[in-house]
Amino acid sequence: MFEGVAVNGSWFRPFSTVVGSLLLLLVAFDLWAWRLRILSGWFVPRPDLRGTWCVELQSDWKDPSTNKMVGPRTAYLVVRQTFSTLSIRMLTAESASELVAAEINKSVDGTYRLAAVYRNEPKLSVRDRSPIHYGAIVFDVQGEPVKELAGHYWTDRNSRGELRTLARHDSIVGSFSEAQDLLPPEPATTSATKSASGSSGTGEKLS
Repeated sequence: MFEGVAVNGSWFRPFSTVVGSLLLLLVAFDLWAWRLRILSGWFVPRPDLRGTWCVELQSDWKDPSTNKMVGPRTAYLVVRQTFSTLSIRMLTAESASELVAAEINKSVDGTYRLAAVYRNEPKLSVRDRSPIHYGAIVFDVQGEPVKELAGHYWTDRNSRGELRTLARHDSIVGSFSEAQDLLPPEPATTSATKSASGSSGTGEKLS
């Protein structure tokens, strides 16, 4: 009863239907609709970065065992993204880097920049020369739709470097070897890696 009037549960059915429909629309927008090209830029200020990216990485990091800088390396960015969330993992043969915090900013000219702080966790077998560390990275997002990511990074180990993407695939992978099968390194990058280090396993990380 409400002020002497019996409350009928059927009165709330239209309200619950509207709320349920709005929730479904919000979920659909967050997971899928935000990626529609027609909404890009003017309504959705967020570039679509989803997928697996093959990356060429050049670092000024020196291998402690040789005290020499390594040549260009191949790494992979695995990007999981909705309108409200962004997850990026960097995979190399020796380590994985995961974002701690990230933000995408839109400039007045309409271009985007991704800035992030990450945590790098090398495999146990290389921790003696490559400890867990933190760093920051900045990517300029190029193209609409996005064609390339290019940027630089620096770490709390006083190392820094540059990165640029070479290829992209819509699939999401879970390991470095799976990424290699999906997007094999370009021959030029592979040759430079071998000639610089004499092997394919030393120093391959976001150092």
